[in-house]
Amino acid sequence: MNRCLCAALAIALTLAACGKSGDKAAAPAATPSPVAMTPAKLATCAHAPTLDESQDFSDPRDEFTVDSPSFARLEANFAAAYKKACARGILAKAPLVPNDVPHAGKLFAITAPDSNVVSIYRASDDSDTPGDMVLEYYFITADGKLHVPSEADLSEAIYCAVHGANDEEQAASGRCLVD
Repeated sequence: MNRCLCAALAIALTLAACGKSGDKAAAPAATPSPVAMTPAKLATCAHAPTLDESQDFSDPRDEFTVDSPSFARLEANFAAAYKKACARGILAKAPLVPNDVPHAGKLFAITAPDSNVVSIYRASDDSDTPGDMVLEYYFITADGKLHVPSEADLSEAIYCAVHGANDEEQAASGRCLVD
């Protein structure tokens, strides 16, 4: 048995023993669930980056601002996707936002009205956030409609940014290839 499982089982048994009733019958020991075992994997992930709008985020009506409901939904979807990526070990070997970027710990949202997927990448030197990590999506399309990427779309973008698809995946499905 590995150390984490032994420690979790010992804690569960200790807590169960503390919950004895008046007739001295011990409460049944809880069997640790697989979900309870994931903190070891979560501990290997860096803290989730903070989302922010890039300086060149184009929103003429100011409807997708950092304090808007749409941005809050983006943050919630991103947090859930990041947590799943950590639990799956996708971020175990490499952080989503490297420490050598100008604003470590930040991921800047940029809108790309004609894009068709979420992309996470290091911005070019001629952008408003040179060298920083950006999350590109069609947040605001040419017709002015607001869009927020789903948790699943963000999960795929995290996977592609950190791990990437192998040649077989790219050839078979186009995974991680952006148009």
